Order: sequence, then C-alpha cells, then structure tokens
Amino acid sequence: MKPVFNFFIILLSCFSYAQDSLTVKQLESLTYTFDVVDGKLTGYGKAFLENEMAKAQFTMIGEYHGSKRISEFTNAIIPVLDRLGYKTMALEVGPVTGQQLNTLEGTTEEEIRKLHEKYLTKDSDGYINTPFPFFDYKEDAEFLQTVKDKSWNLFGIDQEFYDGYVMLIDKMFENLPKDIKAQHLDLYSEVKSSLQKFYKDDQEDKQNLHVSLSNSELFKDFLQKMSIEPKNLEVVDALKQSSAIYLLYNNRKWYENNATRIKYMKSQLRKGLIDLNFDLSKDKLLIKMGGYHLSKGFSPLSIYEVGNTLNEVAEYHGNTALNIGFMSRYSKEGDVITDNYNSENRYFKARKDLLQMGKKDQWVVIDLRPMIKGHFYYPKKFNLNPQLAELVQRYDLLIIPKMEVEGILNYDAKNAD
Repeated sequence: MKPVFNFFIILLSCFSYAQDSLTVKQLESLTYTFDVVDGKLTGYGKAFLENEMAKAQFTMIGEYHGSKRISEFTNAIIPVLDRLGYKTMALEVGPVTGQQLNTLEGTTEEEIRKLHEKYLTKDSDGYINTPFPFFDYKEDAEFLQTVKDKSWNLFGIDQEFYDGYVMLIDKMFENLPKDIKAQHLDLYSEVKSSLQKFYKDDQEDKQNLHVSLSNSELFKDFLQKMSIEPKNLEVVDALKQSSAIYLLYNNRKWYENNATRIKYMKSQLRKGLIDLNFDLSKDKLLIKMGGYHLSKGFSPLSIYEVGNTLNEVAEYHGNTALNIGFMSRYSKEGDVITDNYNSENRYFKARKDLLQMGKKDQWVVIDLRPMIKGHFYYPKKFNLNPQLAELVQRYDLLIIPKMEVEGILNYDAKNAD
C-alpha cells in the first residue's frame, strides 16, 4: 500500500501548490514593464516585445476600441516591425474605406479630419458619428501617418460602416465619367436625400436603415446605374454585402450576423493579400482589430475568427503568429480616475488576478503561454477560473496599458448635422 499512499501524497502536494487565485509572486516572472515615450518603446519590456515580434510572421493587435493608448503602442511598434521586414497592415474598416486610407494625399491627420467633418452626423441624443470607425482621434491618424511614411500597404477587411454610406455614394458618383455624371445628377441627388431620411427614421426608431435600403427601388436603381463604371463595382458589392450583414442583425439572427461578417472578413483578407502579391509562406502582416476577431480557437461569439485563421496559416508554413490581447486597469476622465481592479463588473472581477499587475504610469505585458502548461497539464502550477483559462487559450500576450486618458478628437463636433 505504501506506493499508493506516496502517490496520493504527491498528488495532494501538487494541488496544494496551485493557489485559489494567481499571486503577484507567481506572475512576476511572466510580467515585463515598458513605456511608450516620444513614439518609441522604452524600458525593461522593450527587448521582450521586440524579440517576440521578431519570431512572428503575423503580429495581431487585439484591441479594445476607442483607446488612445493602443494607438500609441501601434505607432511605436510599426518602426520596429518595419526593420523586421513588415510592409503590410490590415484594419477593421471596410475594403473601400481601406483603399481611401491607403491613398490619402497630404498629411494623414488633416485628410482624415476633412473626411470626418464632411460626413459627421449627430444622433438625437447628441452622439457624434464619423464616416468610418476607430479613427476618431489624432493618435489614430498618427500611426496611419507612420505606416504611410514607411511606405507600407494598408487595406480594410470588415464590412463598410453604417455611417459611411453617404461617403460611399459620393465616391461612386465622383468615379463616373463627366458625361455620365451629368445624366445621373438628379438620381444622385434623390438617393442622397432619401438616404439622409433613412438615417433620420432609424435614429427616431421609425424604421431600420437597412430595412429601408432593402425596400428602396431608388437605391437599387442607383447601384445599377453606378455599376457602369468598373471602379464602382467593388463599392457596389461592398455596400450590398455590408447591408445584408446589418440586416441579419436587425432580424435578430445573431449567429448568422456574426458568422456572415467573419466569413466576409476572411474573404476580404484573402483578396487584400492576393492583390498585394503577398506570399503567405514568408511575408509578414500587422493586423489591428477588436480582440474577439484576433483570438485563437473559438472566440466568445462561438466562431473561428481571423486570428485563428492566421495562426493556422503561419503554423502550416512552419512559422508562428503572435496574438496580443489588451485589457485596461486605470482610466482617467476629467479629474476622475477609475480602477477596474475594484470594479463590480463581472468581466473585470473575473480577471482581477491579471489586472492586479497593471500600473498607472507604466505599461505591462504578461506572457500567458506558460499558463497553458501550468494550468491544463500536470503538474498544476496555476489555478485559473474559467474566464482566465479562456483568456490564456486565446492570446499569447496580454498588455495592460498605463492609465488610459481621453484621445484628442480629430474633428470639430460643431460641424455635425
């Protein structure tokens, strides 16, 4: 009986080693601090981050949206990645919007500001809408300027954004030859007027914009007439696909909405890479999207998303990918500082063990990969709750930015209708 007894002693000691929660001592060896100063990475964690990016064929920034800090981080790593041979970036905007961002003339900040102010709208509750998402701040324009300065190629892989339809209508009309433009001037004016009414009806909860568009013979006629110009074919297709995706959501087909959207993202990723003659066996890609979209395995939406696809492609060719997730601890709005470590929000409460490593004045990167072995394999070193277990399965690194502060808006809200 002695060997059996000894086995249980070893087993019990193994489980007693695993804590009920992760301790600072356990996490210290997996945690690196750094900063972003004058657009450059600095500090102890700089070498770790650069080494990890050097190993990767695909670097993925799985952001939470609206973050000035994550845009600052993106701006700081682009020169590093450029030295490592990266020349391509994909974004969570539509393919047509991506083309516009890739071909901006002049200063990026000024050109984006012009687009925003031309197409700004204001909801009845005062919320300001810009024509494409996630580029409201000057900090967002800064990393796009760096991409431009480094002569990178940039493209979008998402559906076209809800508030960008007027911009796309204008783009198609401007693409027409002069004589055909004159023929369709009245139709163009009518479509713009009806689209603006559809937006207003949507904002007043009278009828969903995409229901209105799907029922509009005028809109369908306009798209058909615009298709005479080859440059408009991609815009027409993007509008049709995007509206169909939005319509699924409006019809409460939640899974179909997400699954169709992700499938569209993957198709546009493929198209964008083919258009650039991108060699999937060796060329390098930086991609910046919402964290769900750039995770490994099943995302919380129960779909294999873009991040999982890129991981599989990299491994298929004998390479590696780097999935980076982000989570915020401290944020400041006005004079009020919020610490999510003390939040009663279920999301933050379940992730307190990792949030405890966040700092007000320094960035923190936690290497999650050792936790895979230490939680899912014997001997068990880390005891993770289900939410943390899912997190370490989906990302390689977790970055907690230093205190979030409000970005500088790249538009004047007074110009909103």
